[in-house]
Amino acid sequence: MKLLNGYPFVNHSVMASLRPDAHLLKNIVTFEVASRTRSFTGAAEEMGLSRVAVSRQIAELEQGIGQTLFVRGHRDVSLTATGEAFANMVNPALAQISDALARQRANSGGSRLSMTMTSAFATYWLMPRLADFSARNPDVEVNLIVSDRYLDLAAEGIDIAIRYTPTPPTDGVWNEMLRETIFPVYSPRYQARTSLAHARDLLGENLLYLSGRYRAEGRWTHWFQQQGLAPPEERRGVRVNTYINMLQAAIEGQGVALAGHPLVDRYLSDGSLLRMHAIKPLKRDSYYLTCRSEAESALLLCAWLSDQFAESGQP
Repeated sequence: MKLLNGYPFVNHSVMASLRPDAHLLKNIVTFEVASRTRSFTGAAEEMGLSRVAVSRQIAELEQGIGQTLFVRGHRDVSLTATGEAFANMVNPALAQISDALARQRANSGGSRLSMTMTSAFATYWLMPRLADFSARNPDVEVNLIVSDRYLDLAAEGIDIAIRYTPTPPTDGVWNEMLRETIFPVYSPRYQARTSLAHARDLLGENLLYLSGRYRAEGRWTHWFQQQGLAPPEERRGVRVNTYINMLQAAIEGQGVALAGHPLVDRYLSDGSLLRMHAIKPLKRDSYYLTCRSEAESALLLCAWLSDQFAESGQP
């Protein structure tokens, strides 16, 4: 048998000879089930048909090929010698067709992946790295679904998700990748009023405050309390409503932000932001990864993400 890409190759002459019998294909499928179960009743239950419908389809197949395939008993059926020979030929072919359909579905579903994460994570961690994955896997299309709220992964048809939470999510299997740490960061262009050597120095600096639905553990009030200091009044600083806006304001030199590893790592590396090394970072929530698809491309992307998290390490 000739093969094309690992599959049997059927030329046009074969298709032409098959065309007159195309109407019998559904009957052949019914025959496969009946020959495997050795029961018209069992075949009817498996296929969701009536026993009469199964019996009629088998009779149509026998009439179409001019051979008796089953011996009908009172309660059961058995294959004739012709039926046994026919089953040995067509049943493996149907199994091969079923396998080919499953492979094609896996391939078509796996070449395009949907992945969700927060806007800050996508902007500062994923996007600078994603070109590396695309270069290694040019046939895989990644559809990013950026959202700062938790999506229903099943309802949205999402293959891969990264979530930032204090505890593992409960909707599936999640692996902890990395725990965030936060610390004060500022631009070399920021005009500091103090030496920025100690935590108390920040009481007199221009601070960038997050407003909105962000948790208290990521805000200045909690940070100062952890340092044993009474927090300053927020009206002395600048308020922004997104993490992205806050970090951009810090890069522009407008104040000191409370940001974290791993999102600010590349800005620390290139000198766009500086940190106060005398201050111990505070541990925050963790990043969790789930891979809901078993497609090869999804497994490749999840493995690549795991490697990227491992390389991020600690600051």
